[in-house]
Amino acid sequence: MSNAVWKSPIDPESRITKMKDGRTHLAYKAEHAVDLETEAIVAAQVTTADRGDVQTGPETVVLAQVSLLTAGKEGELREVVADKGYHDNGLLAWCEGLEIRTYIPERKQKNRRWTDKPAAHEEAFRANRRRVRGKRGRQLNRWRSERCERTFAHVCETGGGRRTWLRGLENVNKAHTLRCAAFNLGLLMRKVWGLRKPRNGKNGAGALSFGLSALLRMALILVAVATDGHDSVLWGILALPVLCGLARRLTCRHRGFSEYNAS
Repeated sequence: MSNAVWKSPIDPESRITKMKDGRTHLAYKAEHAVDLETEAIVAAQVTTADRGDVQTGPETVVLAQVSLLTAGKEGELREVVADKGYHDNGLLAWCEGLEIRTYIPERKQKNRRWTDKPAAHEEAFRANRRRVRGKRGRQLNRWRSERCERTFAHVCETGGGRRTWLRGLENVNKAHTLRCAAFNLGLLMRKVWGLRKPRNGKNGAGALSFGLSALLRMALILVAVATDGHDSVLWGILALPVLCGLARRLTCRHRGFSEYNAS
């Protein structure tokens, strides 16, 4: 059946949707606006699944701008990178009117007719095509396919947000927003403090213990010097580089795993 004919009696706001693997489910649609430099989720929203990317794209752009202003970020949204599902002449012209540069790959189409469309649509289309084919456009689309999709992997797959047992668009939106906030918090912990996920914090705890051991050894050396304990000073000096090296190795290993792990 179609959504115009039938609605779920227990969750009327869900929509009948064909998944990517061909199955049919009652589902919602989630969108992320991601900063490609920091990989942070700037805006996230959940809408009904029967709305297309072209319909929800402007809403996500506005939410991203509002989030930046709310966070006290100076400046305005200047560039938008998206997949080809968002390519639409009206959306491109709308972004052009807001002085937003778009980098959206176009769908394959044999012929395009501009005689029945406004001149602004053709100008926005050709400007977008020129930017997409440039060096910066190719780089931004590579980052989008890598970093933006990574947020869905963390939130929906690792974070367990692919399936929900909540009912109602408002409840589903709240739960998804909390998962996105948890993703940003984990990103902040990894980037600023070098911490990692709690379930993978074994190496981080080991590095911390070795670091504390090195500090304790240094304190013992200072005490031995103060009490003229020459043997303790000698053994302490020999052991200190070993402990510091182990702590540094474990810390760098743990930070590297945290930055580049995408699972």
